[in-house]
Amino acid sequence: MRNRNYLIAIFVLFLQACSLIPDSSEMDSHGTWLQTESEHYVYYYRPNSAAAADIESIKTEQERVFTQLNQLLGTQYNQKIHAYIFNDLADAGFTDKTGQAFPILNTIEVIYGSDGYTIGKRGISAHEVAHIITFNAWGPTDLRILSEGIAVYMEHVTYDSEAKYGSSQMIVAALVAHGDLPNIESLASDFEQFDTNISYPVSGSFAGYIIRRFGMEKYRRLFTEGRSNHFAADFKSVYGVSLSDVENTWSHYSDKSLTQ
Repeated sequence: MRNRNYLIAIFVLFLQACSLIPDSSEMDSHGTWLQTESEHYVYYYRPNSAAAADIESIKTEQERVFTQLNQLLGTQYNQKIHAYIFNDLADAGFTDKTGQAFPILNTIEVIYGSDGYTIGKRGISAHEVAHIITFNAWGPTDLRILSEGIAVYMEHVTYDSEAKYGSSQMIVAALVAHGDLPNIESLASDFEQFDTNISYPVSGSFAGYIIRRFGMEKYRRLFTEGRSNHFAADFKSVYGVSLSDVENTWSHYSDKSLTQ
């Protein structure tokens, strides 16, 4: 039954992804695309855009991060990723995000321009690509706390080789100080109830803590075996310690960073 439900979930994700990726006529209505390739990417970008001017540096950064992600995640993913680079949020049709990944289709949609960058810049270059690699090399998960957690943490460790992820830690420390830190089980069961300015850094901080403490392989197991409706039990099954104990240690560790 679990395998059958898994296949149904993947099929639904595929249908959703197909409905969101523009076909050729839709892309024409958005405007003209230029195309170029590197070893692991196919890029689509606007003529006379910031991305067009910087496409060689974007390619260099994305190849660097592709290799580093495989090393950090313990994967050997080698499929080409299709990257649609929009000029800004309006061009992409984004209202509540700055990028998105469609792992089944090996496709990401990102921005590069006046509204910011979600590709081609050290750190942020890793986020959407991490979604592609973890889904396809590890397997799908229904736990956004883990999928976003690893993507946010990979932003930090691909930016800084010493794996300093202070920005997420500082946000968590501030939440702890004000008594506003959401508990991990709540994030696991209903990620969408929290503002992304809280859910993303908290997930990234927690992911970084348990990866640094217990290793990437156990995180991968929780990612693929854990379920949102019994996350605490799954956590203990994988890690051999209670979620509450690890959560307490992590939150106290984060709290100390506020005074450092």
